[in-house]
Amino acid sequence: MEKQKEQKEKVEEKFVEVAVLTTSGTYPTSGYNRIPSHQKVRVELEKAKKELNVVDITNWVARVGGNEINVDLSYLENNLHDQIDIDWGPRQGGGGLLYA
Repeated sequence: MEKQKEQKEKVEEKFVEVAVLTTSGTYPTSGYNRIPSHQKVRVELEKAKKELNVVDITNWVARVGGNEINVDLSYLENNLHDQIDIDWGPRQGGGGLLYA
């Protein structure tokens, strides 16, 4: 009975397709990686960091569709489905106009 339950869960596993976009390049270099939707976002970002030789990710944030996501949650927990482009880079500063 337990084995049957495990097989059913494997069949029902959901996946997402993910590309990570940074100022250092895109990971993967073309297309998308197929990833289990229960995996934490951070795992794929760490792979991108290594592949793109990014040294310092201090103050970097991940965004999907302009909205910041929590990289310590899974794709499902971030309500991300299907094909996902993650914009990953330094947090934008406050900025503003300077007057003389």
